[in-house]
Amino acid sequence: MAIDPQRCALFKTEVHQAKKSNREAWESSTKLVGHSSIAQTLNRLGQAIQASDQPAVLKDLLMQSLSGGSSDGVHQVEGESLKLLTGLPTTKAVRALCILFGLVGSSMNAAPCSSWSPSDIESFVRTHCNPYDLLLDVDVASLLDLGAGDLSFAIELADQYVPRFQERQRTLVLHGVDRLKPGSRLGGRLHADPDVVKKLSRSCDKGSSTLAFEFWGNQDMFHLEKNKDVWPCYTIVTCHGPATPTFAYEPTRVSAPLIEADLIRTRGASRHVRMEGEEALEVDHAGRSLLFPPWKFDIKGPVALLNLIAQQGKCCLLTSIDTQVFWEILSQLFEDPNVRPADVIFTPETLPVIFGPRYAELTALPVGASVALSKLGELRSAFPIGSSDRGTPQSYRFRYVEIRRGAVFDGIPASQTARLFKNMTEEAPPWFLILVPEPLQL
Repeated sequence: MAIDPQRCALFKTEVHQAKKSNREAWESSTKLVGHSSIAQTLNRLGQAIQASDQPAVLKDLLMQSLSGGSSDGVHQVEGESLKLLTGLPTTKAVRALCILFGLVGSSMNAAPCSSWSPSDIESFVRTHCNPYDLLLDVDVASLLDLGAGDLSFAIELADQYVPRFQERQRTLVLHGVDRLKPGSRLGGRLHADPDVVKKLSRSCDKGSSTLAFEFWGNQDMFHLEKNKDVWPCYTIVTCHGPATPTFAYEPTRVSAPLIEADLIRTRGASRHVRMEGEEALEVDHAGRSLLFPPWKFDIKGPVALLNLIAQQGKCCLLTSIDTQVFWEILSQLFEDPNVRPADVIFTPETLPVIFGPRYAELTALPVGASVALSKLGELRSAFPIGSSDRGTPQSYRFRYVEIRRGAVFDGIPASQTARLFKNMTEEAPPWFLILVPEPLQL
């Protein structure tokens, strides 16, 4: 199969212009040719080439050149034929083609995203006790831990899965963010231990391709767009122990004055102060004065959390959820609007009335047991359109929601917060949610 020399020369010029025209895109394209993403990249690149308006003979030659690539690495591509077409060595050629055919325009969309559909994800989690095993089977093994805290979950996940990824010669991408500012005197044990960060980063420093770990402190989970290294899409997104009171009240359901009054009643009066040069929140609670980060009582609500995880993840796991946060989240997941009454604080007295038989069935769920939420009522058909600086806002639903009772489950990695629940005798057993989001057509 031959191509006109003039057409080939023109294509080489287009490739080189694509390489030189956008420095940010060129730098971010390195993510597309890494060991963990090359198979997905070549698949997407092939689709983009076939859909392009390039001459048929050129498309055929490009497809033949790329056909040797696989998860074994970019160097399995037919480098000589690709160099004849692009004038570039193999890796640079693939990166330039990714830019030319629209796979990357900025660092935010350079990261690979799993090709598994919501239906594929649902089928997997329905048939596997451990949802994290999804990472072993899916084409892009990536996880984002929101509010990663002391990184105890990250350590458990790495200890359990890195050896299995080594056996399979695959890469596990593990990213974590936390709002606590490194070095702050506030936050106590929830700070990430620098030694733990070093341990998790060590394999990256040594050039190993098994674990790709990154942690960003002083990072608000609701402003991820400010960090261009955070991927726009992860296979799994986790949030362990969603913060209270941050997610314990829904501001679209309960008015600000009522929330403030309940905070004072249950947690005490609060004020912003300065401690050793940094801003803090001082709370009068049970005769003591407690200091927290200044944003401790910032109320976001479960809708904001659900929007975030649905935008960022293909499979969403919320674990170690305390009672107040759980019922507030649950009220947003049912289609029935009666479980979202205006200006009613959820309490042990109001919950049985609001949720009816569903409340009785869930509170009777023993530790270790699980139930699909759809068995208790119709799932919400559409969530409000969320706003995002990372792309076009889109409405969505959760096509599958599973509730589990308990903090720690056999064979499933957990955070230190989850493991401490067994010592909290006055606390009710927490909850574990598995959610599979699905975008809806507008």
